[in-house]
Amino acid sequence: MKLLKNTLISTLIISSVAMAQGDNLSRSSAALAELRAKEKPAETKSEPEKLFYLVDDFSQLKTVPGFTFGAPSGLVPGWGVGFAALSGVHKDSDTDGATAFGFGFGDPFESIGGAASLSIGSIDPSDGGAFNRGSFNLSLGHTFPEYGMGLAVGMSNFDIWHDSSEDELDESFYAAATKLFPNDTAPMILTAGFGNESFVDINTDDDRDSKIDPFISGAVYLHPQMSLILDYTTGITTFGTSLVPFPDYPVTVGLALTDLFKEADEDAIGFIGSLAVGFTF
Repeated sequence: MKLLKNTLISTLIISSVAMAQGDNLSRSSAALAELRAKEKPAETKSEPEKLFYLVDDFSQLKTVPGFTFGAPSGLVPGWGVGFAALSGVHKDSDTDGATAFGFGFGDPFESIGGAASLSIGSIDPSDGGAFNRGSFNLSLGHTFPEYGMGLAVGMSNFDIWHDSSEDELDESFYAAATKLFPNDTAPMILTAGFGNESFVDINTDDDRDSKIDPFISGAVYLHPQMSLILDYTTGITTFGTSLVPFPDYPVTVGLALTDLFKEADEDAIGFIGSLAVGFTF
């Protein structure tokens, strides 16, 4: 259960960070918006009076809904973007979570961009102490807007501090590709790749460092402010939704059921949630 919880939280934090798009980073995820708009300039809209309202297209959003829960993204941010994310998991009467802060660097459209972030867990003091582990995450990638796709490599869970051996996470390496499939009915995004350690099947006990397993995630946008996501990472199937409740603010909310087929735990299906905020500087 400890390994499952740590893996879920660490991969969820990575994807929450990926979901925290600011104006510049939304160029990445929003290659979808640009392709979806079919080169037609957005109409100027008057300032709304309500915090929550429904938009007509992606160009009216400060950010777009996320497209993965556990699988790392092939789309990376660039310089001038910061983000913060809070994620949690509840499974079999056990609740825990973590938070992450980071920033983008470089330019993924002209050369190489990426993100550096710090993940801090746990938020539950009952399992040995709050904030008793910290790790560093790094991604590098390039976006090909003409093809609507991005390629990235990254490292996650580089251990910085931990209170006990149970809280120590081994660094993991991955490669990921994300492809956009724009259309007028239900735009889609597919992410696939492979990695070791925390991306290996949760039921693997030994040699996680030398073993490499695939991950895959697909998202369909039922509305510019809502996506449905099916994710298979670490041998665990997750299904949920990502929402942008306030069009004028770069805030993304993720809600999902995880371990749907009880690959890791025969007794329970888990619930995960995330809140990600992007900003520019």
